[in-house]
Parts: sequence; C-alpha cells; structure tokens
Amino acid sequence: MKYNSTLTCSLALILSACIVSCNDNYTDIITPTIPTGPEIEPVIGEVMPGWREGYLEIHSISSGRGEANLYIFPDGTSMLVDAAGSLVTQEICDSKNAGGVTPARPGWGIPSAQVISDYIRKFNPRGANIDYYLNSHFDEDHMGSWPEKYDEYKDFNRHPVGNFYMNGLAQLGTLIKIDRIIDRGYTLPENRGTEDRFRDYQRFLKWTITTNGTVYEKALPGHSDQIVMKYNSGAYPEFRLRILCASGYAWTGNGTETKRTVPLFREEIAKANADENIYSVAFQLDYGNFNLYSAGDIQHEHRSGYEWTDAEAQILPVVREVEVMKASHHGSTNANSEAILSKLRPQTVWVNPWRTEQPGAPAVKRMIDVNPDVNIFCTNIDEGSKAPLSSYADNFKSWNGHVIIRVRPDGDYMIYILDDSDQNYKVKSIHGPYKSK
Repeated sequence: MKYNSTLTCSLALILSACIVSCNDNYTDIITPTIPTGPEIEPVIGEVMPGWREGYLEIHSISSGRGEANLYIFPDGTSMLVDAAGSLVTQEICDSKNAGGVTPARPGWGIPSAQVISDYIRKFNPRGANIDYYLNSHFDEDHMGSWPEKYDEYKDFNRHPVGNFYMNGLAQLGTLIKIDRIIDRGYTLPENRGTEDRFRDYQRFLKWTITTNGTVYEKALPGHSDQIVMKYNSGAYPEFRLRILCASGYAWTGNGTETKRTVPLFREEIAKANADENIYSVAFQLDYGNFNLYSAGDIQHEHRSGYEWTDAEAQILPVVREVEVMKASHHGSTNANSEAILSKLRPQTVWVNPWRTEQPGAPAVKRMIDVNPDVNIFCTNIDEGSKAPLSSYADNFKSWNGHVIIRVRPDGDYMIYILDDSDQNYKVKSIHGPYKSK
C-alpha cells in the first residue's frame, strides 16, 4: 500500500476561500545570516552564543506546556517541531482530579507561543522566519488547545481576520513567518476535518497560506527529500532527514515504499478507540557520524487489545542505533518500549515533561537497562516528580532549562542548559563533549 500524498479537497477549499490580512507583517524578517569564523565557546553565567555554519543545533524550548524543538541545520535551514500550547493549569487538574502539570516557564503570564517566538528570534539565523514547521500530531501540548475542550476557558481571543483561536501554533504563526507547514495529515487514516480542533486549524491554514504564502503538505513516510537543506545543501552531503511514519503509514526500508499499519475500514479503527499519539510523525536525522531519533508521542502500549495500536512496533525494522533520542510521549511509561530502545540504544535522551507523571520511572529504567551510561536531560520537571526517579538520579544531568545540543562537523556534540526562569538565555551548565560512533 502506497501513502497518498495528494492534497485533499478540504485544502483546495482553503485556497479558494482565503482572506487577506493587512494586520500582520514581519518587518524584521531577514535573509539567512551565516556567521563565519570559529565557534564561540559558551560560558556559564553568560548569554548563549549563536549558531555557526557547519554545525547542527537542536534547541528544546522549555515552556512547561508541551513540546517545541527548534532545529538549525548545518547550512542555516530551520525547522520547528511542534508548538507547545497546553492551557491546562493545576487548578483545572485539581477540579477534575486529574493529577498535575509542570510549572509554566518563565511563568503563566506569558503565552507559550510568545515564549517560542522570542526564543526563535534570538537563535534562528533568519530571525522570525522559519523554513519548516513539522507538526508531529494533533494534541494540545504539541500545537495548542481549543476552548471547546474545557469549560474553564472563557472569552478566548480569536484572530480578528482569520477567526482562529490565538494559542499554540496558530498564535505562533502570527508572531513569526512559517514558510512550510507539514503535518501528519488530518484526513488520514480517517477524515477528522469536521472536529472543532481541525476546523480551527483549517481556519489558521487558510489565513497563513494567503497572508504569508505558507505552503502546506502532508508528511511523506519513507522520504528523505521532503525536509532538506535550502541554502547550501551541496556543502553537507552527509546530512539527511528521513520520515519513518505518519498517520498509520510506515516506511518499509525499501526505497520510499510504505505499508499501512492500521485497519482499512473506519469502523475497525473506531472499535479500538486508538489514541491520537499512535499517528505521530517519527523521523531519523543523520549528520555524518551523528544520528538522532524523534517520534512525537508515539506509543507502544496497546491497552485496547488491538496489536496494531503498538505504533513503535510498526517502525522497529527500520530504526537503528542513535546518539541522541527525544523521549517519546514525554518519557511516559506507555512509550519508549524495551524493543525500540534496544534498537536505538541512545547515548543521550532529552525529555519534554509537562505533566507530573513525566517521565515515568518504568520508561527511564528501560532506557538505563539498554545503556547504563545514558545521559538524560529534562526541560522542566515538577519537584515532586523527582522522588520516583531518585534511583536513577545519576543519569539525570539536568532537571530543567532549555536544552541545546550542538553537533560539530566531526559528529561530536556538546549539550548546554539555559536558565528558563527568564528570557535572558544565560548558560546554566555545560555537558560533554560526547563522541559519535
């Protein structure tokens, strides 16, 4: 079964019904700035210096409200994966007896979209212009909440022209310019375009396509030619990003061939009541000897009793050993299975917690079982969540702060932790060097 990359009729309607906005502009957007010269060594207590050509950087932005990870490729091409936008507060959790959330960073007084935008403007070579936005899946801690989901949200602001809710990705798209949006495909494996969250997302897409010239695409499993360097790719032939799976389709390892990993009929999918997480986009990135794996909230636990909901098993044949792994589903227990960790054997794992049960001790134990020397970095963890992890404290190199992985041209890498209690971006700790195999 081949993955259908054809844009759906709903997108055609978006294009034909667009509304032009004159209220948004990006006067500070610049052409790529390619710093030259030797690397500027970061110093604890001082502001983190910027990217240099030839280096790969991964910035995990700490907001306490989900995931947002900025990638700067060796030629200056930028990719943002997810835009944290959960609006769940501790008060909401208490009212619903639903556990807890990590503290918002630098505080609840600033929207997560503003936190992400400010960070991008500081560190991205092109300032407020992002080349790619990759949405791993459609949950609020990855792209924003919708007021319909919670009675507690009152008088929520909408964009004056686009009429979409101002939060997460949609709000971020009014603060920075996104050249290309890639998502898992909300019509796959079934059409969910009539749900509130997707109708609002469509309103945002309609607005940004017309106003900003944004291009919209579905992720193409098996392809390494969808997300590529835009400015000087010929200088770095050893760089590659391949999408492994999305929306119930997975790469077979043969060319760009894919297989369908979910049932063909909607009724069968509905019986399993499958979680949105299993449709996450996963990818592997290679830069010379350095390899990285990221898979959104992909899960392995099939609590429904349907084996096909073990999404990690579907890509197990094509994953391989990596230096760095983003913990799937914020390090939750129902993800990061022993099987996939045994294939990945990560040297370093970073975690983006936003609930108090993240990361889960069983998942952390599995990481350490496959590599007793694994280094674990968290962007933001609730103080009370540390107790269950005390047995593994030696493996945790940092509990909170923005995490920056800087990969040198030879594949070796350093990790820098920035203070996330304010927006001064000062270096809090330095780790490494770590050697790629």
